[in-house]
Amino acid sequence: MSTEEGSGNVSRDTMASLSFDFLKQLTTLSLAAAGGAVTLLETAFSQSRMKPMVFASAGVLFLAAILSLQAQQILVERLRAGSASYADTSSSRLRLPRNYKVERNITILSFVMFGTGVGVLLVALFYR
Repeated sequence: MSTEEGSGNVSRDTMASLSFDFLKQLTTLSLAAAGGAVTLLETAFSQSRMKPMVFASAGVLFLAAILSLQAQQILVERLRAGSASYADTSSSRLRLPRNYKVERNITILSFVMFGTGVGVLLVALFYR
């Protein structure tokens, strides 16, 4: 498939690259926001009654980053599974299925957790 401007057709490689970049950005933003929340805990919220909300926000943001990394891993493994040189040798029972549906659900959950974490942090900032 070729990519023409305005045609709506995007190659599989382009979609994979865009998905990976989106997940990478989500990981970066989540970790930056969580780091900002931890910094605020030590400065602006050191004696605040909203400190538990900021702790919760930082925790949710760290979980969003971890889930985004997991979605990246599933994407890479799905793409590698299609290559002839890839041999899957893991036999863990706790391993998630490496398919599009699981990757999509983890991505959605990570994005929702990012929004929730930022929202809780903003509420704590405005009502401290």
